[in-house]
Amino acid sequence: MTETASDVTQVGGDGLFTEESAVPPSTLDPTDVFDEAARVRGTRVARTAPEPRFDGDTSQLPPDVCWALQELVAAPHVGGKDSRHWAVILQHEEVLRSRLSELGLILEINHEQRFAFTRQADDPSPHSRSVLRTKTLSLAASTLALYLYQQYLAAPHSPVVETADMIDYMMAYQRADDTDEASFQKKVVAAINSLDDAAIIKPVKGTSRYLIHGAITAILTADRVEALTQRYQAIARGEAVPEESENGRANTDGR
Repeated sequence: MTETASDVTQVGGDGLFTEESAVPPSTLDPTDVFDEAARVRGTRVARTAPEPRFDGDTSQLPPDVCWALQELVAAPHVGGKDSRHWAVILQHEEVLRSRLSELGLILEINHEQRFAFTRQADDPSPHSRSVLRTKTLSLAASTLALYLYQQYLAAPHSPVVETADMIDYMMAYQRADDTDEASFQKKVVAAINSLDDAAIIKPVKGTSRYLIHGAITAILTADRVEALTQRYQAIARGEAVPEESENGRANTDGR
């Protein structure tokens, strides 16, 4: 079976900054971010008879349910602001759980923070295959993710952060003998772009701000936050860190 999109974000690379290709950021209109009406509308979807979406389509599910299923497998997470998929997931949760289970996946829904995602089930069978692909963040990106996690907890109802604040935070990790500030900031921007690509943050259109997705609370579990905090405090003090601490995992499935 061909592997699809990621359920796991792995943090901690070989160094604080690793080479990453810049990912062009997507855009988000502020009216979409803060539209309270969008949070409550679309809680139900019309029940429609299954109809072919393409030649050879034999699915017995309505098209909207098929598309929501695809989104749950392909996307890192589905947020409540996407009223179309979110409404379908809530209304057809049982059948979606069943279909995902057939692929060895478990559906997780956070009703309070309004997001859903799938994680790989721990199937001990030798015939089981991992459907979801692991995505690795550099240590720089995971350092920034920890900062974003703290910012989200401080203001969960208005979780936005300025690009300049992210850069200023990361400047504390610039080595004393590194005098190339422009190059360092370029690496920080690459870390920001990688978090955008991982759907942890999303740029607010027309501003220098980013929206922090609630799914960050599932990516960074309490034990990972503690481990990462200790590691980065040691780095800031210039202390050596054991090699086994380099590859800590922070999972979008909450494990």
